[in-house]
Amino acid sequence: MNKAHLLLAVPLLAATAGPLHATPPHAVPAPRPSTTGPSTAGLPSPGAPPPGAAPTTLTLQQALALAYRGNPTLLGQQATQRATTEDSAQARSGWRPTVTANVNAAYQQGPYTGEYALGSFQSNDAEAYLAVRQPIYTGGQVANRVRAADARSQAARHALRLTEAQTFQAAIGAYMDVLRDANVLAVRQADLQTLTRQAALTGTRYTLGGDAARQVTRTDVEQAQAQRDAAEVALADAEAQLTASRAAFRAIVGVEAGAGGATALVQPDGLPAQPPSLDAALAQAGQANPALARDLAAEDAGAADIDTARSAWNPTIGVTATLGAIGAASPFHGSAYDQEVTGMVTLTQPIESGGLYSSQIRQARDRYETARQAAEASRRTAIQAVVTAWQQVQSGLRAIRAGSAQVASATTALRGYQLEYGYGMRSTIDVLIADQNLRAAEISLAQSRHDTIIAEAALLAATGRLSAATLLPDERHYDPDAPLRRARAPGWAPWEGAVSALDRVGQRKTCAAAPCP
Repeated sequence: MNKAHLLLAVPLLAATAGPLHATPPHAVPAPRPSTTGPSTAGLPSPGAPPPGAAPTTLTLQQALALAYRGNPTLLGQQATQRATTEDSAQARSGWRPTVTANVNAAYQQGPYTGEYALGSFQSNDAEAYLAVRQPIYTGGQVANRVRAADARSQAARHALRLTEAQTFQAAIGAYMDVLRDANVLAVRQADLQTLTRQAALTGTRYTLGGDAARQVTRTDVEQAQAQRDAAEVALADAEAQLTASRAAFRAIVGVEAGAGGATALVQPDGLPAQPPSLDAALAQAGQANPALARDLAAEDAGAADIDTARSAWNPTIGVTATLGAIGAASPFHGSAYDQEVTGMVTLTQPIESGGLYSSQIRQARDRYETARQAAEASRRTAIQAVVTAWQQVQSGLRAIRAGSAQVASATTALRGYQLEYGYGMRSTIDVLIADQNLRAAEISLAQSRHDTIIAEAALLAATGRLSAATLLPDERHYDPDAPLRRARAPGWAPWEGAVSALDRVGQRKTCAAAPCP
């Protein structure tokens, strides 16, 4: 064997005998220094730990907890849900008494002209009234408004569940994007190192020459250099993609992910609460899919709106009691005031509305039909999402198993080609192709791991299980039922229950599902 060839083969084998990754597989590497512009190698990155400090780790569950506590979209939706639930409290006010107080004072002065005399007059009067108004029967209008408001409160609760699931999906996606792009960057860095050594070795062998069987040509040198240059371009692209993914992660979760090596992300093994079968997943989606549940609640609200419009034709009964006093404002003598006490019962029966009530009924029916069709569309979308995500999860798991085996085989093949290249048994293009196959397999495996977790998140979202209760069991959770419990609390009047029961008597209900609740 040519001695020059043997000596040149040893450094290459030593350089490739260790791990192929420049960093641990699931750690986020620091960005590669730019080849242009002023150097910042000696400056600490924003958010980086002090020199010598070990990088911290951020698990997926920790990232989800940060997003749950601080994501502005989720926090804003919680406020929206509370605001919507106030409609339930406002609707119930129609059963409760209202109390108003009025105080008026008037002073008048002017000329007085009579038939037999001329002069002036003045007066200063004051009056105070306390009025209490109590609805006795509203023809079911308040009862139906309460039904509609409660249904919309439930719809807002499910809309919050949907936003929570979407926030978790976005956080999981951002986490896995950073993790995937960090792994791709590590692969690109290792690829560039390997191809740089290969290009140098090929150039040296071309310069030294040798027997015809082991001699490389100028084409081999250019091939190796071109592959090395392509690896540098791919590395720059990987750096840019990782930077963009980190920015997206920061926007969703609220913290930096691996900036300057400060935080290492950990590859999750999977997400909890995965359904055992496709049939089980479909059953869960039918019961708990948040978008479907939201639209079903909106359908119930639309049915209540129809009854609200119909009840406008019904009679209403109300009671008003007034306690008042009237007398001179100045000088004030309370004993000189005259007192007035009045009571009145009012019965109102609509006769003709000019077509208003009939139009409102038709409008409510059309809006109900819109809500009903939206619920059906959500049901079909939920089924589609479950089937799609289930198949993606199963395909992803198979891809991970096959990809792991492919990486192991490609690693062995590359090392064998490098060894045989040192003995002149393989050409430069053989080594380059083997290296390309390995890097493609590593990137494909990283993508499969990424896609599988994303698909698991989509499956949990479609089944209504992508929630804080499932993913963050130890976290303090927002209580979406508290606003409605507060809205349903009875008022101070002890007769409110009797008034509300009377208002519900004999009212026909339009319900999305039978029997009516």
